[in-house]
Amino acid sequence: INMSAQVVTRSEAGASLTTGFAAMDNLAGASVSSSFTVASNVSSIKQVTIAVSGHAASDFVPLIKVSGNCMKDGDAVFTGPAFSMITSGASQSIFTYETDLAVQASNSCEISIASTTAVTADAAVTLTFA
Repeated sequence: INMSAQVVTRSEAGASLTTGFAAMDNLAGASVSSSFTVASNVSSIKQVTIAVSGHAASDFVPLIKVSGNCMKDGDAVFTGPAFSMITSGASQSIFTYETDLAVQASNSCEISIASTTAVTADAAVTLTFA
């Protein structure tokens, strides 16, 4: 276990997603700051985990943006798991990216979400720094 890791999660419940990015500023039932400070003992984002669930009969793909002055090489945008009403039964709507995105410790970071089409959805994103 890496004792110098930092894990940050943001979530949205019943969010009205659009094609424009909106900051994620919740953690379960609590409102939290959308911006957070990267720990002083980390240098990169090692994992990005995205989970999503649609509320209505809609097909969409979420997009997750990690931004802020902590991102040494600029914003990073990730494709989330596609949500489709064509398939029946349960589907896995969570995906983890293994990354090595350089970050500046002690600077600010923000997670934002958008969608390929307007939809109401629940979403959670976890960043693992080391």
